[in-house]
Amino acid sequence: MRGLRVAACGQMARLLIFLLALPALLRAADWPVTSVDGRDYVPLASVATFYGMGAPARSGAKIFAASGGGKSLQVEVDSREAIIDGVRHWLSFPARLANGAPAVSTVDLRRTIDPALRPDKVAGLRPVRTVVLDAGHGGHDNGARSPYGSEKEFTLDTVRRLRKKLEAAGLRVVVTRNSDTFIELENRPRVANRIPGAIFVSIHYNSADWKPAANGLETYAISPLGAPPSGQDVVMARDRETEAGHALEPVNFTLANTVHHALMGRLPNADRGVKRARFVVLKDAAVPAILIEGGFLTNPTEARRVADPKWREAYAAAIAAGILEYKRLAEQGVKPREKADW
Repeated sequence: MRGLRVAACGQMARLLIFLLALPALLRAADWPVTSVDGRDYVPLASVATFYGMGAPARSGAKIFAASGGGKSLQVEVDSREAIIDGVRHWLSFPARLANGAPAVSTVDLRRTIDPALRPDKVAGLRPVRTVVLDAGHGGHDNGARSPYGSEKEFTLDTVRRLRKKLEAAGLRVVVTRNSDTFIELENRPRVANRIPGAIFVSIHYNSADWKPAANGLETYAISPLGAPPSGQDVVMARDRETEAGHALEPVNFTLANTVHHALMGRLPNADRGVKRARFVVLKDAAVPAILIEGGFLTNPTEARRVADPKWREAYAAAIAAGILEYKRLAEQGVKPREKADW
């Protein structure tokens, strides 16, 4: 009996910590917290109910989906992949079965699912006065290569196109480089850190020599504190270290999610998802910061696409549209358009 009381107290303590960490509107729900693999999980059914969706239904061997009220959520048991409002996301921890039903970690409920479904409820959004654009690589650092050119050339061209569109919309734009020069990674976010009301957007193109079929766009925000990056399976000691970027982690995610919806709604590329990482330009940024990978230069189809100035113009327009949606959210509280709305 004493053991049961201790276990119950432990569960109540975890529940209390979880509820106190949630936004005010989320605390009102009666969340049943269950420990799976030593981590706190909540039933997907409870999540669906809270957000006004119908009961989750199995749509594959391990896939469960819920929708309703203009929202949708799909998870796969034992996978970190989720589809939220039509856009792919990578969770911090896999969805699991708990008491025979699908469940998601409380970390992912707080840090990914809730801000994705309710970006207008995210705290800490501030007016956008300046956009700092970072063209990846440069100088002796060519980045990825394709038969049509190098990443450093394509990123700089994209930034120049994007700058024109943002300035035409009335935004001040600062660039970390405007020529073929090398800038140390640590110095790139410092440009934005010195500017009040700035956001930081780093532009890159992807590569995977070992897998030429790899394709698609992905947008990164900093990993939640204590959670592994998207490409890492376990929590390492460095994942528990607080970085400057963690002060705005939910805001960073909201910026990434908003821009990614615009990319997926306006471009034909495959959706590789909103991901998490501790890239230097993300962890050292004291302002909202994201990094976008605009397709694979090692994929023959995407390499040709990236080499086409018309596509880069459309790509820059999509990023600009996403930034302006985020600006409207931050300044007016207007929920940004989703993929299906573009």
